[in-house]
Amino acid sequence: MTVDRRRALQTLLAGGLVSACATAPRPRKLVSINLAGVQPPIAPATGTRLETAFDDARRMTVPVRLGRRGPFQFVVDTGANRTVVSVETAASCGLASDGVTPVHGIVGTQPAPMVRVPSLRVGQVGSYNLSLPSLPRASLGADGLLGIDVLRNRRVRLDFRGNTFSIGPSGKGASVEPLGGSGATRIPDTSRGIVVPAQYRSGQLVIFDADVAGVPVRAFLDSGAQITCGNEALRQVLIRERPELAQGMQSTRLLSATGQTTEARLAPLPRLRLGGMALNNIRAAFAPLHIFSLWGLNDRPAMLVGVDVLRHFDEVSLDFGRREVTFVRARNSRPA
Repeated sequence: MTVDRRRALQTLLAGGLVSACATAPRPRKLVSINLAGVQPPIAPATGTRLETAFDDARRMTVPVRLGRRGPFQFVVDTGANRTVVSVETAASCGLASDGVTPVHGIVGTQPAPMVRVPSLRVGQVGSYNLSLPSLPRASLGADGLLGIDVLRNRRVRLDFRGNTFSIGPSGKGASVEPLGGSGATRIPDTSRGIVVPAQYRSGQLVIFDADVAGVPVRAFLDSGAQITCGNEALRQVLIRERPELAQGMQSTRLLSATGQTTEARLAPLPRLRLGGMALNNIRAAFAPLHIFSLWGLNDRPAMLVGVDVLRHFDEVSLDFGRREVTFVRARNSRPA
């Protein structure tokens, strides 16, 4: 089986690219599309709710304004620490150049230009004085990616059933109505949602209370990835525990935005559990992606949970301030 070139580009760019600033004279935190190391100034804002669209990979997109220009369609990417602007959008807005940064693909690096964005608005929510990488629209599959630098310390809801995206202040320290469910209870009300604690690891929200067929796994939520990807450590453990899974794996090649390719194995997954929610009929691509090496996760089971899995829920809410994820189950899912 061969993954379509364009869709593979979208998957790996959104879920597997990393960039690092190269000009600072002192040690720097790694800045990447998957690792949050920099938090630009964020202005206080009220909440807003927007109608969304979906790109060819069925990722959620929302209207974004750059200064007085737009709106432009940006993919909501919870796996990106840095919002990304397409080269074409940057040119149409006349954004000033702000240097060059190396972009890490799945097996190598390539320089990419940075642009200065005076203001970026999503509904009523604004971020200012941003320095963002720019990449070709053909690779992004949209006008840009809306990353964690804009979402951090806020609460967002991806309403797949209602086709809306909500963003507002975090519930931390405030009396607010939950977006997708109630607090944890001894017997959770799965119709309102199940709240799962999360932690920041490598700049992303990651769920530790997760497993694949009983194998504990670190599950990074990546709404910008078209398909869920597991590392080699997870694949090896699953095959060792369930040898029959090897028979269902198919060879494929994944293509990075830098033009390099890597071999991968596409396979159906046994039951995936995220907190108190279980899903079946999931598939994933297994490959030794560069991103897992950068995270230091080559020796322990880990996975990027892409939009293909997130779409099994009616809603997914991420409160970056409270470090909680709320899953509202769809009709075809069930409590664990």
